[in-house]
Amino acid sequence: MTLLILRSIIVYTLLSTATLTTALPAAEPVRLTDDGSLKRDPRFVNEGKELVYCYDEAPDLIRMMRIRLDEPNPKPMFDNSGDKHQLEPFFSPDGRYIVFTECTGNLSARLVIREQHSKKDAYITHSGRGGTRSPCFSPTSDLVVYAFAETGPQHLWSVKPDGTEKKQLNETEGISNWPTFTPDGKRLVYSNSRENNYEIYSMNLDGSDEKRLTTNTLMDIRPMVSPDGSRIAFTSTRNGNYDIYVMNIDGSNTQRVTESEERDDYPTWHPDGKRLVYVGERAGKFDLYMVEVP
Repeated sequence: MTLLILRSIIVYTLLSTATLTTALPAAEPVRLTDDGSLKRDPRFVNEGKELVYCYDEAPDLIRMMRIRLDEPNPKPMFDNSGDKHQLEPFFSPDGRYIVFTECTGNLSARLVIREQHSKKDAYITHSGRGGTRSPCFSPTSDLVVYAFAETGPQHLWSVKPDGTEKKQLNETEGISNWPTFTPDGKRLVYSNSRENNYEIYSMNLDGSDEKRLTTNTLMDIRPMVSPDGSRIAFTSTRNGNYDIYVMNIDGSNTQRVTESEERDDYPTWHPDGKRLVYVGERAGKFDLYMVEVP
């Protein structure tokens, strides 16, 4: 009897979740790469004409690459990177800086904020053994927000591009990760695991007025606010697989963008706000795809 009741609850939960999510009209995605290597963290640069992403150059080495959309011939983002992993890049809106996570082997990751013209680096370090995660720039290019576990679970932190004025922004249970700004710079959208699964939340920059945006029994991760601030793209496993979804900025009107038997992950908005790029797995190969979002 107990097993039957449990099964009924699971079926009801899945059906309830499905009724809250609609599918967008099918749009044929455009494949941007064809090498099939494991990829992550795509970001648009140069007004959407180019993409920067990270890929597994070797089983123990993650490299950052750059491609033009009209000439998809990937080139290294940096010269002479040696044996350092480079991942989670984010560019300041004014084009002056790039922030990324860097680590060597299995050592703790550190945050690097690089002034692109001078190549001058600011290194953000913390006490503790954890590594920095998921940096993003504010719309005004004067603040970097990232995740780090200094004492207790992983929280959100901010720092100036020159490495000064580092401070913790929130204090919650669970792991906070993947922050993204609203275009006005007043709020952050991020994921947190306090419910024993990742849900998406928003809060003011000082940590106040937190609002829960998703309610799901599985994972809602890697949120990304659209350029006009009206929608959030994210990855979810709510239908049993990693797929891309969008919802309104207040968490309403959740719509499924991709529907594949394999993994679709790491969504990022094109600057026009009408298209998404993501990492799609097809036949065990991972490449970048772009799809229109009505």
